[in-house]
Amino acid sequence: MLVLQDLHAAAPVQLQAKSSYEAAHDYCWSALVLSAAFGFRVSPGHQYYLYWVESRWKLSLISPEEWGRRQPGAFVARCELRHDMTWALAFDKTVTEDSEAHGALLRYLEGIRSQLESLGSWSALLRQGERHLPYQQRVLTTALSSSLRQSLMLSGQTGAPLSVPLLTESLRVPNDPS
Repeated sequence: MLVLQDLHAAAPVQLQAKSSYEAAHDYCWSALVLSAAFGFRVSPGHQYYLYWVESRWKLSLISPEEWGRRQPGAFVARCELRHDMTWALAFDKTVTEDSEAHGALLRYLEGIRSQLESLGSWSALLRQGERHLPYQQRVLTTALSSSLRQSLMLSGQTGAPLSVPLLTESLRVPNDPS
């Protein structure tokens, strides 16, 4: 019963039609946040903070300003879970081409590209990725998959695969969060 309640609570709302580009963008950055370590429940409309700590992504409730000098690692982005269960990220200005976090983001995107090539579809990639995730992240991954599928259907792209070239050509790590 608890699983059904959690899935219902994570059901995407306020869905809008999305292009393949928008869906690919939302998938990549949402999957990044969901791959981060965190041990708390997230809610739409709240702000969270993504850090690169000892070669791992960590999502925190604590902002860099609140951490001060005790910040656990490199601050990467402010993250907000949207009501459609995708994540919006505002990258910090310190994420520049010569930063460790920038390199980690590029490796992450390359990993998605190579996994997509080997698995052949976004749905397979989502199923593969959620196997190692803790319960909360698996529920959110299910919600993300539903959101993207429904948004593509709203735009008339039922069954339209998101392609690897679209990912490699259009997703770039922004240097400026604005």
